[in-house]
Amino acid sequence: MITFGQRLAAVVAGSLLLLSVVGAAPAAAKAPSWSHRDAHVCGQPGAGKAHCTSVARSFYVDGHPYQTRTKKALADAAAAARVDYVTGTSIRTAYGLTAEGDPSLVVAIVDAYDDPSAFANLTRFRTDSGLPAIQSCSLATLTTLTSSAGSPCFTKTNQTGGTSLPSADAGWSNEIDLDLQAASAVCPMCSILLLEATSSSVANLATAVTTASNTAHVRSISNSYGVSGDYPGTIAPAYDNAAMKGIAVTASAGDGGFGPLFPASATNVIGVGGTTLSVDATGVRSSEAAWAGTGSGCSRYNSAPAWQSISGNPCAGKKAISDLSADADPNSGLGTYTTYSGVTGYWVFGGTSLSSPLIAALYALQGGYSVSNLAGQYAWAAGTPYSDVTSGANGTCSPSVLCTAGVGWDGPTGRGSLAGPTASPALTTIGVSPANASVQTGGTKQFTASGKDQFGQAMSPQPAFAWSVTGGGTINASSGLFTAGSTAGGPFTVTASSGSVSGTASVTVTSAPPDFSLSVSPPSQSVSRGATATYTVTITPAFGFNGAVTLSLTGQPSGSTVTFSPNPATGTSASLTIKTRSTTSRQTYTLSINGVSGSLSHSTSMSLKVTR
Repeated sequence: MITFGQRLAAVVAGSLLLLSVVGAAPAAAKAPSWSHRDAHVCGQPGAGKAHCTSVARSFYVDGHPYQTRTKKALADAAAAARVDYVTGTSIRTAYGLTAEGDPSLVVAIVDAYDDPSAFANLTRFRTDSGLPAIQSCSLATLTTLTSSAGSPCFTKTNQTGGTSLPSADAGWSNEIDLDLQAASAVCPMCSILLLEATSSSVANLATAVTTASNTAHVRSISNSYGVSGDYPGTIAPAYDNAAMKGIAVTASAGDGGFGPLFPASATNVIGVGGTTLSVDATGVRSSEAAWAGTGSGCSRYNSAPAWQSISGNPCAGKKAISDLSADADPNSGLGTYTTYSGVTGYWVFGGTSLSSPLIAALYALQGGYSVSNLAGQYAWAAGTPYSDVTSGANGTCSPSVLCTAGVGWDGPTGRGSLAGPTASPALTTIGVSPANASVQTGGTKQFTASGKDQFGQAMSPQPAFAWSVTGGGTINASSGLFTAGSTAGGPFTVTASSGSVSGTASVTVTSAPPDFSLSVSPPSQSVSRGATATYTVTITPAFGFNGAVTLSLTGQPSGSTVTFSPNPATGTSASLTIKTRSTTSRQTYTLSINGVSGSLSHSTSMSLKVTR
């Protein structure tokens, strides 16, 4: 965050001509007058179309535009105009972010129209911010990256994943640059997939969301746009469908103050409100308040998800906006490298177009969720740490919780903003693997558990887990080894718990097919040459086996006589005799009995020592 106090000594752009009069003292220099103006970069479209939610802040000196072509020019102008903003590195400090992610974690950005300079501007921003280099790659490469890949990957496609791109649009290009750079700041090692819809129609944008949700490694999808006045999710189900796959689908709550915006109002989408972020002298967040421009309210059409529980039910069962929030005020916006007002350089951009990719990147950083643990569920889970925003408002409404920040959930900021840097890691989720298993009666299955903290990172060290199962067998309370009983049934629930946190998996016990096993007694014996050795072969049936077993022997002394009685064996035992010859070699023979019944085959072994 660049503050006025830190930049007060910076010289402002331009020099003033000092007029002098012969024989008179020089006139005092007139201090330049600095100001700034905010503007929405996308206009209001027609019916069924979305507008982007990006707000640009530009600077003026003595009423004339000041061109902030470099980071230094932006810093000087912001200091002179007494404007705060965050950079690609200072926002990580402000929110206490230390993890960087890895290339196998993909943040998908959905916007309309083409930004021809998207990769070039992103590269410049990351270089100037000291973030890791990012490579441009194909969609095929993006979907095969592993966590150990050397660098993250950037891919740009059209709404269906193809390479034929739509026409360019200046306002949406600003939006795209902001989204990409904000996501990079939060998760610098995450890969990025940019999907450019043919137009800003809900149908085209929704197609891009579906494409993103069908792309391997996508952990979150950010949507920095919306339709004012709400929109039925039944007409555009792509957003809810993507979220139900276990992907974090985030959407801007809007920049027009109190009132709903779609897709933030879609049932399972994470609606992201906006805040004004303030930092202390060390760059760490000192306070955060609801931004006056953020959207909030109740959906007119879309039901609340099961995981959204708000005291007093202010939306009467409809989806409430917002779920979470992050920095969005242009007065604490992100220094973004883009082309605005015909000038390529650094500009400050805010709006909930900033907060949506920040939260989406945070979810990608946390590694993603699943159909049994939706991202929205995690946002509302008890104990999930977000920084509660308790001041500020975005309008006047009734009940006031929909437009005024306070303790707990509120419309403008949801459950809160990104977790503060002082939060200690705490176990919040337990994943059990495999999530679903099938075990035959009498069989075993090893289950394992892994705990994650409130930031989505694996706990280190992992806690001790206590294991239990609802039925169908037994499970070792400390190791997680499940042993099925003798009766088929299920599914049964396997639970791993630590304190008050637990995770579950499902196990079904199926009937094992009839089978048998062989054993022999004695396991070894000695006879002299020409003598006869006798063994007892035991056939142990399992799972209702009652077939006949044909027995054979291998490894016996050459020329000896081998007899099984009876053979095939129809009971549980048979006698084996081996009559050696007087010329049999004196040595120890390793013998193997094989039993066959239909497709079943088992063997057992013993030894025979022939002496003198």
